[in-house]
Amino acid sequence: MHWYADNQTRAAIFNANTAAFLGVSCVVILRDFFLDRLPARWGLLASLAAAMGFSTLVAVGMIFPQYGPVEPRYAFFMLIICHFSVALFVVVLVQERAETQLRRLANTDVLTGIPNRQHFLASVPNEFKEGDAFIMIDIDHFKSVNDRYGHETGDVVLVGVAQAIAAAAGRTVTFGRLGGEEFALFLRDQTEETAVAKAEQIRGTVNALTFASGTETIVPSVSAGVAVWRGDCNAQKLRDRADQALYLAKRGGRDRVELYANPQSTEEHPSSAAATAVAQPSSGSRHPRPGELAA
Repeated sequence: MHWYADNQTRAAIFNANTAAFLGVSCVVILRDFFLDRLPARWGLLASLAAAMGFSTLVAVGMIFPQYGPVEPRYAFFMLIICHFSVALFVVVLVQERAETQLRRLANTDVLTGIPNRQHFLASVPNEFKEGDAFIMIDIDHFKSVNDRYGHETGDVVLVGVAQAIAAAAGRTVTFGRLGGEEFALFLRDQTEETAVAKAEQIRGTVNALTFASGTETIVPSVSAGVAVWRGDCNAQKLRDRADQALYLAKRGGRDRVELYANPQSTEEHPSSAAATAVAQPSSGSRHPRPGELAA
């Protein structure tokens, strides 16, 4: 082509294409910020936008020297600096993304994909206020699922129940897997009635699940214990009270919600933990139907 030997035309076309691709890169960086909220994205976006601007100035200066606001050589010099800046922020972005991924792995239960015990306990505030509550949840007869159907099927049930609890709990509730088949929720601005209602909602959501294993159907159920802060204990004691209520639900037949109703400290009567909780039987408790297993 006749313009190939013309260095000025070639430079104008090259920088015009560069400006176009840099503009597309800016759009992509801005769009993906909502999926990957990292501070380095703003620096990379600014560097790309500046490089796009100087590439445009170089192209305009090459084609219309009399109208260019900046001489191409100066714009080209600034463009080199912008490219160094782009490279720097790309490295920072990669590092931030790797650190974010490591934090996510450290705070997430590998099997279920929900927050693990460490993250849950770290998310619970040090100072409690009126309306704070714990809900402890345990899958009923989960060991029998592993023994009867195998650990692979048990893992499927565990993941399904965990995801169902997370969906029913909502994004505003602090939720995590404490270990095994036990989960915990921390809620704010609750009354005893609303906390029990939330636990009942979760119990009902889990009851609606079914898992197929060969010709058999597994219908899981959960027991839950609820404890609401009354200003007389710390986080550990409140969790212990919810755990005691959970123990009562297990003793009461499982697939039910129990509310801890006695404000007396468990340290004074450690041997009568079950007696310190008042049962609030679930109106929706049921027995497994034929062909089903209350997992």
